[in-house]
Amino acid sequence: MVAFPPKDTVRFALPATLRRCTDRRSILLQGFDPQGSGVLARLRFRDSLTSGAYPITSLGDTITTPSANAALRYLLRDVPHEFAFDTGSAQVRRDGNSIGVRVTGSGIENAIRTPARIEFHDVPMSNHTVSCNYQP
Repeated sequence: MVAFPPKDTVRFALPATLRRCTDRRSILLQGFDPQGSGVLARLRFRDSLTSGAYPITSLGDTITTPSANAALRYLLRDVPHEFAFDTGSAQVRRDGNSIGVRVTGSGIENAIRTPARIEFHDVPMSNHTVSCNYQP
C-alpha cells in the first residue's frame, strides 16, 4: 500500500518468494507482476534470522547490525513510480519454516515524501540462493 496524503492510496497484491543471499547473513523477499508492480525487502542479520524489529537503512549501507532495506514499484494511471524506503522498520515474524514481514516507513519519490507499507504473509523459507550485493 502506498499512501498519498490526505486520502488517496494505491493497493496491490503480489505472490512473494524468499531467497537466501550467498553471504549467509541476509535474505531477499520479493514479489512482482508482469505489468510492472513489485516489492522487495532485504533483511540482514547476524547469525540467524529471528523475529523482531529491523530498522530501515540506506541501500548500500555496510553496517553489520541487523537491518532492512525495502523498495517498491507501482503503476498509477499507467505511469510507473518507484522509491526505496529511507525511514521506518521491518517487523519480522518467524514461524517455523515460514516468515511474515511488515515494512512501514517512507521514501522520496518525485521530491515528495511518500509513506508506504509492505506486508509479506507466510512466505516459505527456501534453500535457493542469490547474490544480494548492492550495485548503485
